[in-house]
Parts: sequence; C-alpha cells; structure tokens
Amino acid sequence: MITSTEKQVLRANLEKYEGKVSHMYLDSRGFVTVGIGHLIANVTEAQKLAFKTTRNVPASGAEIKSDYDSVKKQPANRVASFYKKFTSLILPDVEIDKLTDKHILTFESELKRIYSGFENFPSEVRLALFDLIFNLGMTDLNNNWPKFNAAIQAKDWQTAADESSRAAPISAERNRYVRNLLETAAKNSAAQALTP
Repeated sequence: MITSTEKQVLRANLEKYEGKVSHMYLDSRGFVTVGIGHLIANVTEAQKLAFKTTRNVPASGAEIKSDYDSVKKQPANRVASFYKKFTSLILPDVEIDKLTDKHILTFESELKRIYSGFENFPSEVRLALFDLIFNLGMTDLNNNWPKFNAAIQAKDWQTAADESSRAAPISAERNRYVRNLLETAAKNSAAQALTP
C-alpha cells in the first residue's frame, strides 16, 4: 500500500513533470487531456467531469462538448497554455486532485500485477515505478521493457536504473529523477548488505 508520504511526493512530482492544467489541452500525442495528464478519451468522458464556467457554476454537457471539440481540432505539440484561448471552462483543483488519486490507486493495482512483491520494494523503487507507469501505461511498461522488468524482478536496482531512460518527449530531468531514485535504492541495498 502506498504511504501518505509517497503519495505526497508522487503527486508533487507528477504535477512538476506533467503539469497541472485546469482547462482541456492536447498532450504530445494529440489526445485531449486535463489536470495532471488525465486523458479524456471522448466527449462522453469529458461530460462526466465536473467542469465549471467562469461564473463558477457547473458546465452543461453542450458547453463541455464545445470546449472538447474546439481543443480537439487544434494542432498538437504545443504547450498546454496555448489551448486556453480555445476553452471557456475550468476543472477545479479539488476535482483534479480526485482524478490524480484515482490514477494513483489504479496504477498501484497495475504495478502489483506486473511486479510480485511490489509492496515490499524500497520506497524509491515504488516512486520510480509510479512515474514510469503514469507516463508509459501498464501495457507498454509490461511488454516493452524486458531488461528493466527483469532487473526489477531480480531486485537489481542499479541495472533497473541503467535501463530506465525514456525517449522524447520525456525530459532529461525527469529521466534523471527516476534514475536517481533507483540508484539510491541500489546504494541503500548495498549498504544494508554490508551491515553485519
């Protein structure tokens, strides 16, 4: 079970690397997104979210559809703030936090399915895995990272660190963050092994 401290660290880092955006925007792959990397698959999914108007009243289904359609037809690969002028609604912080908490619970369940013993991994390893699954998704992490996954299962944190780098558009800083977490776990593990 993820600890409250881990959840705070995770939320802060997801916000740092994913951004926290209250209006709809297109992510780097051209998907309509809101909050901290919450992908909105279609208009129906958008209409399930508690968007508000500038008058701070609940948005209608038609207003949400209007924002979704407006953002959807814009070019991808722009900064999130670019899309603000094509929207009129916001998702309040409390709703963004609920979505993030829901993602964390889902990803914890998925990580437990991929990695036996996940709940007993060092905190640094769990945080690194959360960052990876948030960005890659369960299918990609499970199927396309064989050397990394073998190292995690073997509790070889240094090899996992060496295999943890993601391609663009992931920043070098974010890759360093994950690598540093895994290297810290490797150093701590080595130090514990030397302790009589």
